[in-house]
Amino acid sequence: MPPRGRPTTPEARALARGVAGRLRALEEGAVRTLAAARELAALDASLAAELVGALVDLAAEGDPSAVAAVGRALDGDHVPYEQRAAMYQAAAGRGMGEVTALLLAPPPHLAWEAPRDKPDARLARLTLGHKKSLARTHRDPDLLARLAAEGDPPVVRELLRNPRLTEAFAVRLAARRPCRPETLRCLFEDRRWRLRPRVAAALAHNPYAETEVSLKLLPSLPRRDLAGLAADGAVHALVRAAASRLLELREEEEP
Repeated sequence: MPPRGRPTTPEARALARGVAGRLRALEEGAVRTLAAARELAALDASLAAELVGALVDLAAEGDPSAVAAVGRALDGDHVPYEQRAAMYQAAAGRGMGEVTALLLAPPPHLAWEAPRDKPDARLARLTLGHKKSLARTHRDPDLLARLAAEGDPPVVRELLRNPRLTEAFAVRLAARRPCRPETLRCLFEDRRWRLRPRVAAALAHNPYAETEVSLKLLPSLPRRDLAGLAADGAVHALVRAAASRLLELREEEEP
């Protein structure tokens, strides 16, 4: 767990709430990422580092959209190198381990690539509509596993509605690597499965899951899973930092 350093100042928290509000008003994706980069580039490096720390706090408290956009901005070349270097120096001087880890580490979440092996011969003959119908109603666990392995999001959405689907199956799907991020988002968006602790933990640990999805799951996880995420080098540095901060916040609330 990275050292926390001095607590986030009230000024930085107020700034973070304002930035988070502005970013939430924008479309998720490239538009929000570029806006986050502009917010960081416009600030003094020391204040920008504090802003990132305060946004990690907001993520730990259940508001991860802004820090996810900041993470995407810092992962690429959206923020000038000089600003990133100055932010690192400022964060290191304040002992803000969660910020220096983010600035130093390459994005550990993995990009999904289409498999090069041959498609499932049994499923290749089926139309999308037929696959969706089978996913929603079929009893054969082997066929359901084949449909899940394909990972086609429209089919997976129907599969998750199948009343015969077990929690163990959903956990395996949440932990599947490699996996389309869109497929994992289907699990996150399904309330029936998202609220299952084992499914939520498997999703949060999956490096193919979108960073924002993992961040949104953190408040629902028990301390054991948070501690595991804080030490998991496969997930994004933001997820590790937010898990560490949430552990600290829970410890502060304990008598």
